[in-house]
Amino acid sequence: MLNETYGFTGDNALIAPQANAMAAVIQPLMSQQPAPWLLYIAGAFMALILTMIKVPALAFALGMYIPLELNTPLLVGGLISHFVSTRSKDEKLNTARRERGTLIASGFIAGGALMGVISAIFRFWEFNWLLQEWQESHAAELVALMMFALLCSYMIWDSLRAKPEE
Repeated sequence: MLNETYGFTGDNALIAPQANAMAAVIQPLMSQQPAPWLLYIAGAFMALILTMIKVPALAFALGMYIPLELNTPLLVGGLISHFVSTRSKDEKLNTARRERGTLIASGFIAGGALMGVISAIFRFWEFNWLLQEWQESHAAELVALMMFALLCSYMIWDSLRAKPEE
């Protein structure tokens, strides 16, 4: 249903960066084409250098590959996590706040995924309530920014309410 509604390639396709990354690595091996071994070796050396300077190589690589519209919430979530988990000198309280924030973020991710499936079902049944003119207006951008700020504020507020476990 998702493939028929949106597709996985072309304009307005579903974004699947992990699948596309794995396909880019495996496709030359499976299609009997020469693999870009020089790029693989360069990536391995880059990962070693990043590890030596204490930068997580996987996070760096995903940050370079994932599109900006997916990367921005990850960056903001990381900043919120750092903020709420460093507000106290009590390590148990900081851990409780970080875990509560992770739980809230997981709920947002699950809710977003469920709403994406529900949206695909509606579009598959040809119920499309997208207002193209509204979507392209500056008012829509302002509403989106305000909602994003509201969600970030809620995450900070609710994470800071966490209590350490006894």
